[in-house]
Amino acid sequence: MPLLLSIFSWFTQAPWHAGGLMAAGLTGGYALLMLAYRWGWSRLPETDQPAERPRTRITVIVPARNEAGRIGRCVQALRQQDYPAHLYEIIVIDDHSRDGTADEARKAGGESLQILDLKEALKSRPKGKAYKKMAIELAVEQATGTLIVTTDADARPGETWLRRIAGAYETKGWKLIAGPVSYYPDPSLLGKFQELDFLSLVGIAAASIRLGFYNLCNGANLAYEKEAFLAVDGFRGIDDQPSGDDLMLMHKIGRRFPGQVGFLKDKAAIVRTHTEPNISGLWQQRLRWASKSTHYEDRRITLILAGVWLFNLTIPVFAALGVLDDAWFRISLLMFLVKIVADTVFQAPVLRFFNRSHLLWSFLPLQLAHIAYVVLMGPWSTFAPYRWKGRRVDPQVLNRARRLAQSRPKP
Repeated sequence: MPLLLSIFSWFTQAPWHAGGLMAAGLTGGYALLMLAYRWGWSRLPETDQPAERPRTRITVIVPARNEAGRIGRCVQALRQQDYPAHLYEIIVIDDHSRDGTADEARKAGGESLQILDLKEALKSRPKGKAYKKMAIELAVEQATGTLIVTTDADARPGETWLRRIAGAYETKGWKLIAGPVSYYPDPSLLGKFQELDFLSLVGIAAASIRLGFYNLCNGANLAYEKEAFLAVDGFRGIDDQPSGDDLMLMHKIGRRFPGQVGFLKDKAAIVRTHTEPNISGLWQQRLRWASKSTHYEDRRITLILAGVWLFNLTIPVFAALGVLDDAWFRISLLMFLVKIVADTVFQAPVLRFFNRSHLLWSFLPLQLAHIAYVVLMGPWSTFAPYRWKGRRVDPQVLNRARRLAQSRPKP
């Protein structure tokens, strides 16, 4: 820290005051965080161990709502898995679709596919829970597999995907396995922005799991023991939140089974999905993802997110203050340069793993957009409603309902 203060002092050519000290602390903390993520990622061994003689029965669960245009290709990819046919089953749960999703899934899957109708199931079940979580719970009840594997209707895995997951499960004994997810290449500027941001999140998820805390995973490539799911009462206690069927469940299983959550760093286990076609779709998607941040029970994650947000906020604020005193602008510029270097140090090996290293050429021009995105997304996701699969979700209403439920005396 003294060295960092000296560098800042030389760069700004200004006496130290509260603002400068805050900038040094935030910048140093951010750089150390990126180095920690880099270390966590590098300490994860890259595996190449498919199950040669798999013995694990797997149930693949695919929740789907209005995915008629994509569910067929997803089901075809699942049917083409290089995994013994008698050891896996596919369950698609149709969540009130209006576009013939179930029909398209049935055409692609034939008799080997089981389709559940959530709308029909809810006629005999209590309502008030998040639909996707209810869909997954319904499928888990019907599942005959020891290992539950989830993916999304718009995602596609490679042919050896299930063998890779089974190999990790049978050799490591993990109760929950988070897998790598990537986008299909999108040459547009918006597509590159999404790829850089998303692959960074995947890298952070993997590094965090290696470091012992769980702040990210993706339901498009997730596996967990059915017994572990039942042992933590599934989504009970978190079933009021529309999203979080991946991350919040990982928290529960991680608490119940310490040290038995792992990340499968295997290129053959990558599941690919699509970028959002426009800024509006991207914004709604990221609002949904960020809305889960208010429900982290691990306060370390909350502190990290707050620190990262404050670091990104300080850069444009100090740049604006440069109108009054150019020392502020120089501090802002140095913070921006440190961010670029720290992000590159972390992201370079992650992008190399996904064979997307060329995206680093777009890194610099997209950094300014990323700072604005982080700064706006933080408060916006806490208060603003968003739309998901045609449904409107208001975080404030959900938070009030949760506080009310928590305030009621337990029977």
